[in-house]
Amino acid sequence: MKKISTLFALTLGLSASAQISTVPDENIDPADSLEIIFDPAALDLAVGHQDLLKQAVDAGEDMYIWTWKPATHPDGHPFVNGTGSAPWKNSNEAMKMTKNSDGTFSWKIVPTLFYEVDAAKVYADDIHFLVKAKDGGGYGDPDVKTDDQSIAIDPPATERNPFYHFPTKVKIDDVVTLRYENWREEKESMQNLASDDCYAYAKVVYTNGSVAQIESPFNAGTNPKLKMNFIGDGNFEMHLVPNEHFTLDPNNEVDYLEFIVIKKNFATGADRVTEAVVIPIFCQ
Repeated sequence: MKKISTLFALTLGLSASAQISTVPDENIDPADSLEIIFDPAALDLAVGHQDLLKQAVDAGEDMYIWTWKPATHPDGHPFVNGTGSAPWKNSNEAMKMTKNSDGTFSWKIVPTLFYEVDAAKVYADDIHFLVKAKDGGGYGDPDVKTDDQSIAIDPPATERNPFYHFPTKVKIDDVVTLRYENWREEKESMQNLASDDCYAYAKVVYTNGSVAQIESPFNAGTNPKLKMNFIGDGNFEMHLVPNEHFTLDPNNEVDYLEFIVIKKNFATGADRVTEAVVIPIFCQ
């Protein structure tokens, strides 16, 4: 399991923390399931707030996650860290960790869903959190918590195609993001697209081999539904739900979706990216 870095308040460096591990332990996909495991037996009892946390564990108290990156949920959100006028002293029950038979505590999330951000945000900011008692002290009382923790979430080591999608695993009713980083495009005829010149040709392929498209490549540029949004700095995005984006045949099972970035006025192969995005559909 992956050992996590601990962010100490008085340093800028990151040190390994034996208290925290993850499943999976590497190659974490921010759009897939992540389990964070806290082992109270590894707390440093020479540190006051960690000793108090260990005492709380030994007394049978529950443990809670308190997290602030890649996003912090506001008051009123179901997953806000704490509630009331003194939230640090009253952790949200929704943030309670599961107590395991081996004495550890675990918390399972899909990062992009829990934090309500896209994968790029998780890659940029990582996951920052700590573990605390429901009453974390503070307001003049000693804190009852771990040190601050961070889990590094790194993009795949291999450089991906400028046109890609997330999450990796997609169901027919999931929200899918298509992203095209035109600034990384190597095909000269597709470089430096204007803000209104990027469209995503789309087709669906069924398990019986039949195919349906929303528009032909030659007509795609006339359909506003297929226009990718310019978000600045040579980047384009589209958010869609497959069973809403396509008019699907209810008598056929979807095998995969295919998208190709094309220019608004598509005429030849010079007006499209080289590689399509192919999205297999899981668990319909």
